[in-house]
Amino acid sequence: MSAPAHSVAIEAKERGVERSQIVQTARLGVVSHDVADAWQHSRARTVAQGIAPEIVVLLEHRPVYTQGRRGGREHVLQTLEAPILDTDRGGDVTFHGPGQLVVWPILRLRERGIGIASYVRGLEETVIRTARAFGIEADRTKGRPGVWIANRKLASVGVRVQSGVSRHGMALNCDIDLSWFDPIRACGIADSSATSLSVEAGSSISVDDCAEVLERCFSEVFGLRLSPVRELELAP
Repeated sequence: MSAPAHSVAIEAKERGVERSQIVQTARLGVVSHDVADAWQHSRARTVAQGIAPEIVVLLEHRPVYTQGRRGGREHVLQTLEAPILDTDRGGDVTFHGPGQLVVWPILRLRERGIGIASYVRGLEETVIRTARAFGIEADRTKGRPGVWIANRKLASVGVRVQSGVSRHGMALNCDIDLSWFDPIRACGIADSSATSLSVEAGSSISVDDCAEVLERCFSEVFGLRLSPVRELELAP
């Protein structure tokens, strides 16, 4: 389903939000989900308290399945070859692993005047623009969160907002091994399959290839300037 371009930056400007547009960013490489998740909870608390600055982190996970707040294991179809962890994000079960670019923005959405629905659309728009930069046309599908190419899911979106601050975010399949998705009904949707930028392009598009493009698209959609952090300690 075609959808108009979406700009959170324009909406925030119309609301009269006046806040620094400079936000930190960091590329963390491959990090286990439990370590990264503990860190994001800690960082989100300090961001909410005004102690730490907002940040957008880009990372990959070691193979892991995660279950959103909808709970249950009814969409796990076979024995899994990686652990499954419960999380407090929205959405259902999905897979994360090397070759997938995970993006967690930790932003003061309330202070920026960005509602949850608008925020999710902004994340989706970021992926749509990133895919387009590689010559791939992706879009939203009514009633199905994330970013799609027909019935093939390119990216998942699942967020949590607490004390006005966002956690979790989106996961874009770059050159991930798609067979990891076979044992699950990803996001609880039966008539769908997973795809990746590499599959759709017919050539390899790595996480490194994608990261800089996605950062640029994120900046455009949200009207932010991302400032790289050279070193980031992940201890919670």
